[in-house]
Amino acid sequence: MGALWLALAAAVLTGYAAGRARPWQRLIDWAQDQVTQRPTRSLGFWLAVPVLLVGLAVLWTCHPRRSAANVRSWRQDRTPPAVPRLDPDWAARRGARTEGEDQ
Repeated sequence: MGALWLALAAAVLTGYAAGRARPWQRLIDWAQDQVTQRPTRSLGFWLAVPVLLVGLAVLWTCHPRRSAANVRSWRQDRTPPAVPRLDPDWAARRGARTEGEDQ
């Protein structure tokens, strides 16, 4: 019975330490850096691909609605922001007074 309590305490402490250190987030960040910044022929790229695939599988398993909503939002057409138009006569109009303007 003492070995069971010892194993349970070790599991709780390991879980607490993993939660504080967040190794999974660091691993995903590393894998994303490898995939986005390395050529596909490098070893780091091919080591990072399974890590990202497992991360995606966990994400779709744990949060399917949020993942589906993100995919839908990525597929929507986004209108680009309005670009200001160039006014060739801006210097001439800068000093011009408008109607109703007091001195």
